[in-house]
Amino acid sequence: MRRRLKISWLLVTFMLFILPKQGYSEEKDPVKIIQIKNGINYFDIDSDGIKDLIISADFLTPWGGNIYTAYSFYLNHEIENQKHFSYVPIEVADGKGAEANIYTYTKVGGCGNDMSKEETNISGLRLIKFKNGVYLIYAQKKCNENKNTFTDKCPFSVVIYQYDDEDKAFAIKKKSQTKEMYCDADEVLKKDLIIKFINRR
Repeated sequence: MRRRLKISWLLVTFMLFILPKQGYSEEKDPVKIIQIKNGINYFDIDSDGIKDLIISADFLTPWGGNIYTAYSFYLNHEIENQKHFSYVPIEVADGKGAEANIYTYTKVGGCGNDMSKEETNISGLRLIKFKNGVYLIYAQKKCNENKNTFTDKCPFSVVIYQYDDEDKAFAIKKKSQTKEMYCDADEVLKKDLIIKFINRR
């Protein structure tokens, strides 16, 4: 009897103190925002243990202070013992088919009363590692004809893409629009709001 109790106590201790340290406990933070800097980035998109390639590049117009950023994603694998990259198609949000790139748009200057900001993000993108997959979250400002896109607060449309391992593509999972008004896409793409967007039915 004493031996059984001792074994039970050892098992409870193992489960409570040792397993969490070994990484068996549930993660407290289910969302990880993957930082994408200008240039070449690496992240395992398809969870095969091999870092894939992400390229981000800007284009600044000579006039008007417009900054366009293109993002493209490439799976890294081997074909006949040679490294091979294949781009990840991104489903078109307003149409049919898919594209090799997704773009965001930034305007030089502040929005609303906050003129201290050097730039205002009219649209923005986040790459997310969530507990059940990899997502792209795209937010774009949607102002009506009575509002100024660069200086006024407006609703944002939000498109959620999830990486589909079968199709090897980012497919649209859901679309929504914020009820609240925002100046900048960065306000919409905060972690707490991202979790709500992903979990929203």
